[in-house]
Amino acid sequence: MDPLKHASIPLLAFLALSKNPGLISITILVFGAIFPDFDIFFGEHRGYFHSLLFLIPLFAASLYVRNIYLWMFAFGVAVHLVLDFFSGVIPFLYPLRKKGFGLKVSGIIIFERLPKIDIKYEILVGYPTKSRGSYVGFSNESLAIALVALIVLLIRLNLLAK
Repeated sequence: MDPLKHASIPLLAFLALSKNPGLISITILVFGAIFPDFDIFFGEHRGYFHSLLFLIPLFAASLYVRNIYLWMFAFGVAVHLVLDFFSGVIPFLYPLRKKGFGLKVSGIIIFERLPKIDIKYEILVGYPTKSRGSYVGFSNESLAIALVALIVLLIRLNLLAK
């Protein structure tokens, strides 16, 4: 999944659920949501930063020190891992076990006399990939989601009302 989706999806969730979204919280959340992909700079993508052995201590630290910003960062990382689980493979116990898992789900609703739902799934198995340089790509769909997130953000921060 690309950085625009990773940033936009948790941002939209936060904007929908937060009473008073602040710019600092939003920035930290978005940074947390893209942070796991920084592992490309360390030679292996979907490695340690995509592991529960990174996420669980991060959440524990945020609760122990009672720091909302650290919690927002951890929440962003958690959403990233969930999104990657459905778009690839996550090595949950990296570096103890490099083997990772993911879930590919697709479905269709057929509208006949009685609607029929056909859902297919596939359990994915894989390993972290070697980084081949650093680049960022995105799709039209990602750009559209990011623009919707930006509009909602501007509305929630009352920047469009002025």
